[in-house]
This record gives sequence, C-alpha cells and structure tokens, in this order.
Amino acid sequence: MRIEKLSAGLAKMESYRLIRSVRAGLTIAIPILMIGSFSLLIRTFAGYFPALIFIEELAELLYQCTFGILSVLLTGCLAWGALQTEEKPLPGDWIVPPAAIMVFIILNGGLKLESAGAVGTFTAVCAAFFTSFTYCWLRRKMPAEHFFTPGADYNFNQALTAILPMLAVLLSAAVFNEGIRLIFHTESFQEVFVLLSNTLFRHMGRGFISSALFVFLSSVLWLLGIHGTNVLENVSRTLFQEGMQINVAAVAAGLEPTEIFTKTFLDNFVFIGGCGTLICLLIALMLFSRQRVNRTLAKTAVIPMLFNINELMIFGLPVMFNPVFVAPFLLTPLVCLFTSSLAMGLGWVPLCVQGVEWTTPALISGYMATGSWAGVVLQIVNIAIGVGIYAPFVLLYDKILIRQSQRQMSELIAMQNEQMEQGKPTNLIGAHGMIGNFAKLLAAEMKYDLQQNHIEMGYQPQFDADNHCFGVEALLRYTHPRYGKVPPPLIIDLAKETDQLQTLELAVFTQVLQADFSGIDAVISMNVTVDTLKSEVFADFLRHHPVPKDRYCIEVTEQNTLLLDDAMRQRLKEFKDLGYSLAVDDFSMGSTSLKYLQSSQFELVKLDGSLVKNARENESGRQIIQSILYLAQSMNFTVIAEYVETAEVRDLLKALGCTHYQGYLYSPAVPLEQLRDVIREIENQGQAASLKRL
Repeated sequence: MRIEKLSAGLAKMESYRLIRSVRAGLTIAIPILMIGSFSLLIRTFAGYFPALIFIEELAELLYQCTFGILSVLLTGCLAWGALQTEEKPLPGDWIVPPAAIMVFIILNGGLKLESAGAVGTFTAVCAAFFTSFTYCWLRRKMPAEHFFTPGADYNFNQALTAILPMLAVLLSAAVFNEGIRLIFHTESFQEVFVLLSNTLFRHMGRGFISSALFVFLSSVLWLLGIHGTNVLENVSRTLFQEGMQINVAAVAAGLEPTEIFTKTFLDNFVFIGGCGTLICLLIALMLFSRQRVNRTLAKTAVIPMLFNINELMIFGLPVMFNPVFVAPFLLTPLVCLFTSSLAMGLGWVPLCVQGVEWTTPALISGYMATGSWAGVVLQIVNIAIGVGIYAPFVLLYDKILIRQSQRQMSELIAMQNEQMEQGKPTNLIGAHGMIGNFAKLLAAEMKYDLQQNHIEMGYQPQFDADNHCFGVEALLRYTHPRYGKVPPPLIIDLAKETDQLQTLELAVFTQVLQADFSGIDAVISMNVTVDTLKSEVFADFLRHHPVPKDRYCIEVTEQNTLLLDDAMRQRLKEFKDLGYSLAVDDFSMGSTSLKYLQSSQFELVKLDGSLVKNARENESGRQIIQSILYLAQSMNFTVIAEYVETAEVRDLLKALGCTHYQGYLYSPAVPLEQLRDVIREIENQGQAASLKRL
C-alpha cells in the first residue's frame, strides 16, 4: 500500500506543469553544466603544469562561455523548457527565451557580468518562469487578428503579434524591480536575495548550526530543481571561504589551524560527489538496484561524479522533485557534517589547511585538504554511512518504478486501443503529456535493443483437424527489462512511427531464417507489412536468402494498403520463385481481399480474427466463413482460423468446413527450444484420440 501511494504521489507530482517545466529546462541545460564542469576540471589540472598553458587558456574560454554566464544560459533553457509543457504550442513562441533573458537583466538592475554567473541562478529561475507563464497567458488573451498584415511574411506577422505581450512582461518586471529597489534600498531583486542570505548567515557566525543550515538550504534548493550550491555561492565565499583563509594564514605563521567549518571542509567531507553526498547514491544504485535504467544511469554518471559533477544524477534519475529520495538527500550530508566535525573536533582528523578545488576526486581531496591519511579514512567512513542511508530507498524506488511502469504501459495500450477503435491512425509518439513521453522513451529503448539484436521470437504451431502440425508462425516478442512484456501491436505501431518497422521486420526474417527447425515438418511463416513488402531493400534481402520451396511463408499484413499492379504481381512471383510461399492475414470478404485471390499468388489465407472470435454469436459471420471456405475449395487455397481458444469454437469451425487452426486451444507462442516438445505432445494427443475412436 505504501508503495502504491508513493507511486501515485510521484505520478501526480510529474503531472504538475511547473515540475515538468523545471525538469525539461534543466535537462536541456545538462550539456552546458557538463562542459562547464569539465572545463573547470581541465583548467585546474592544467594550471599545475606551465607547459599546458595553451590547454589552460582553452579551458578558461569554455568555462567563461558556460559557467561564466550560467544564469543567462539557464534562463533561456528554463524558459524553453516551460514552453515544452504548453498544451497547445503558441505560434511565434521562439520569442520567449530571449524575452526571459531580458527580464533577467532587468531583475539584476542592468547588464552586470558579475551577476551572470552561478550567483544569479535563483533570479534566472524566477525570470524564466515569470516570462514563460505570463507571456503565454497574455498571448492567448490578445486577439492576433489585430496585428495581422495581409500579404506579409508569416514570421513577420508573428513578430508583430509578440510585441504587446512581450512589452507587458518587460514592463511588469521593471516595475517589480523598481518596487524592490525602493523598499529594500538596493539596486535590484538579485541583490535583495544576496543581501538576505548573507545577513542571515553573518549573524549566525561560522559554526555547526550555520553550516547545517547552509547544507540543508542548499539541499532543499537542489530538490526544487535550483542549483543550490550556486545560489548560495555568496554565502560560501564570504563566510566559509574566510575560514579557509584563516587556517591557511595560521599555518603560514607556524600556528595551529582553528576553523573546522570551511568551504574546503564542506566540499570534500560533506558534499562528496556533489550536493546530497550523491556519490553514496551512485554506489547504492550499482550495488542494490535491479532496474536496468538505474544501473545504466549509474554507469554513465561514474566518471563525472568522480569529480563531484552530479547533474546527470540530479536531473536524470531524477533526484529533484522525487519524494522517494527527499529524506536521504537531506539526511546524508547532515550526517556527514556531524561525523566530520566530530572527528576534527576531537582531533582524530587534522583540520583543512589547504584549499582544494571542488572537482578533485574523493580520497585524493581528503588527503590534500588535511595533509593526512586520516582525511581519506574519514571520507571512506562518510561514504559507507551514506550508502547505508541510501540503500533502502534505492530498493523502494525499484519497486515504485515497476508499479509506475505497469501503469504507464496500461495507459499507452489503452490509448492505442482507443485510437484503433475510432478508426484513427495511431499517434502514440505525438501524444501530449506523460503518455507521449513514455511512448518516446519506450520507442527509443526498443530501437536500442533492436540495434543490439536483443529481440526475441515466439513460435506458435498450427494444427489440422487430426492434430497434425502443418505450420508454425514466427511471432515477434519483446520483453523490456523494466516494463515487462510489450504487446506485439504496440511494438509494430511504435516501430512504424519511428521509421524502424522495416529494420525490425528484416531483423525478424534474419533470425527466423537462421533458426534451426530440424525435426519440425511444417511451413514456417513470417509476417511482413505492405510498406516493407514493397521496398527494394526487402526484395534484395530475399534475393540473398533463397530457401527450399514451400519451407517458409511470407504472411502479408495490412493488405488493404497494397496496390496489386503489374509490378507488384511480378515481385510476388519473384518471391515465389525464390522458394517462399505467400499468405494473406486477416482475410474477409472485402473487395481488397478478393483481389488478392485473383492474383493467384497466394496459397493460404487467415480468417479475420473478428470472424473467428464472434463465430458462435454471429450468424452473418458464420455465413462469411462458409463463403470463404467455398472459395477456398474452388480456387485451391488453404484457410486457417486464428484465435481458436476453445474446443467449442474449433468444433463449430470444423462443422463449417474449416480444418486448419491456430490458437491458445493448442498452444501459445513458445520459444524455439520448447517448440518440438509442444508439437510432439499435441500430435500424440491427436493419435491417442484417433485410436480411442477406433
């Protein structure tokens, strides 16, 4: 019950537009954050070697164009992320990110480079979402036709339409900033935030309580999707960096260091692996998680997190806005703060006496900061404690992901069924909201598994009235490690929407043609859609894979879209000459199905599944089946009834004249290694029944 509540709560949180906007925006910003972090790392490393001055200068340029203007870039990313969550995209919404940057400049009291870096992150968040939400609201309220210029370029008209809502947003931000300036006697909204945070911590002094508050607030901001370390950068510089300077000066004067709570102390003994002591979560995922998505993310994040760059974990897992990880994310750094301050206060570990860049890997940083192996041991102890704190929450999150995946899969299948019942072309990838995102994710993972040749096949035997196996249908099966079994119709629709269907079908043909069917005296049929059937790539594939005559059968699905012109008839004849027999799936008495029979290329047809399923209740359906069977007798082709699930349906079909069956009455699709045993068992049952009748 607790897991279900947490799963429902997580799903509800993800439905909130603000949360989805923050995640989308910060996901866009990941390349910027990663490049900036690694440029800082390279710059620091190259600075130790004069010969690498050129590399240091290059890294400095990368740092300045990323972290140097981080708040400006983040404003644009977050504004764009907010636009992605709009139910109906607005024409001309490209103006919103630059407008948000303009609002950011207003809230900073002008274009100030010192506020454009990490310290302006909180202002960036405010500017981005105020601009996006306000502009979109105003844009919908203002009639666009008042600004329409007949004959003008489309983009020109959209630009004119954007003037008034954009002006209203900028004026609102300017008035707000002016009010803040008059009330607090500062230059801008950004300075008010910096002033309040600095004042709060300055009055508290530099001690355990102020350090705990700093750690707690930084963690809370991270959970809200705000770069907490950067937002509180001024506090870190003015309060905790000062403590480091005192220690360095004391050591230089031959005195003992006195300050425990310094910036180096927090970076290297509390925020190991970044805020939330996330290196502990990384290790816990690799040790305890059984979900492939989590383990893959952990492996991807290993190298960045060795250097305390944790954005992939924060935004990718995600940790932010994730109720499962709130408690360990807040608790772990506070526990590390307590153990580290206790160890140094009791003299077990020397105080930090050397400044260490926050990108320095753990263990190395512990030794460099304290000049003692005791610093390394303290980091190991803290990491072990943190892993123990995170471990139960990782196991809980695994269970929640399973429940969440099952729910999302059910919703996606329900949407697919609804679209099919309404006669609409399926559009799962383009669906709005979480279902559409889930469809995109599933399609991407299917594509990856297809490239890795991680596809499975099931084989469903077909039997005649005497229980003799005359055929086997090869059916695609896909079991996702997280979502479980994916229904074949969903696989096909997602592959079709992502232009992977032909690749998928060729992979199926390749696997089936390479399979060992020795000892199975039956025709092996494989499904192919019309688009693939018509492609030259498929034709070339078959030309390079000739087969023994009538051993393999090509079963055409979606035949309503196939044009049987002379070229197609010639191609079908070529396929038959290569040894393949041809079958029609979902056959009815429609005009398209009848045209297939006129081509004289198809030896086998499968009854439309709806005819078989409703045969007992539907008199007209039974008459259609009889008509098809009459045609089969006169035109010399075989009819197979699919979806035969009960003996009653089989007996009814037999009474109508249908003697070839496929369905769960006999067997579901089974792996190849089980197929021979299944066929042998059912054929033996048929022989026993025949002897009994004798």
